[in-house]
Amino acid sequence: MKPIGAPMILRKYAISLAVVSLLVVGAAIAQWTSSSTSTPDKQGALFSSTANGSANLGQRVQQLENTLEQTLKIQGQLLELVNELSNRIDPDSDSRESRIVSAAELEGVTDQATESHNRRGQRRHQSENRFERMRENQIRQLTDAGLSPERAAFIVDKQERIQYEQMQFSYEYHHMQDKRSERARELQQKLQTYSNPRRVFEQELSSAEFEQYLEAFGGRTEMEIGDLLESAPAYEAGLRPGDKIIRYNNQRVFHMGDLRTQVYQAEPGSSVAVEIQRKGSSAPETIYLPAGPLGIRG
Repeated sequence: MKPIGAPMILRKYAISLAVVSLLVVGAAIAQWTSSSTSTPDKQGALFSSTANGSANLGQRVQQLENTLEQTLKIQGQLLELVNELSNRIDPDSDSRESRIVSAAELEGVTDQATESHNRRGQRRHQSENRFERMRENQIRQLTDAGLSPERAAFIVDKQERIQYEQMQFSYEYHHMQDKRSERARELQQKLQTYSNPRRVFEQELSSAEFEQYLEAFGGRTEMEIGDLLESAPAYEAGLRPGDKIIRYNNQRVFHMGDLRTQVYQAEPGSSVAVEIQRKGSSAPETIYLPAGPLGIRG
């Protein structure tokens, strides 16, 4: 805060310095005047020699110029002293403008930072709203299919958990040195199961809930046979185009990829149970086929 008496003190110093300046100038003029009157009083001596008088006049002019030059130097020093006193008495006067500019710049930077923070907050809020709406929509689909709100919420949350656990299994398997170990084979099975969330829910949900889960998300509940090779095991067993395969070796089949995976896992030489549904029939039935390729196309 600027001192209250600063202007009065500054004016007092300025008046004092002005008086000193006048005294210095007056002393210089008095010295020059006394030099001019210290010559002989007699007119005859003054004009006795024209050359001598001219020389004295030139000396006095030179002396006056030197005196004035010294006076100007003293005045310059006095002005510097006045400026120094002014800065000491009111140090904020010189930097007030720069402080105002700095404050304006700082305010602008602060506004930009605030605006950037607000935009990040809006994007985060929009992202949270988007995921929340997606979750609510999935729960609504499950409840429309007949599941209770509690079980629907459990399924939606479990889907996110399955993705996380799949990444954990994949990470562990990727960094294993011995991929022929028992733990490696266990991880391979888990990865195969967790790569398709329906496999996990088939084990954790009841049969009725699992069907409702498939209905809610529009998943295929069985694989329909498109074509068969004559004399292949499936054709010999009486399967025809339009028939559906529901399970193979007690594992649910949704598409040709599922069937192919289960066929490769069947032990050679064994007989495998296959649950099917004939075209035009609503009742499933079980037939037995030899392990190995069936000769069908989905």
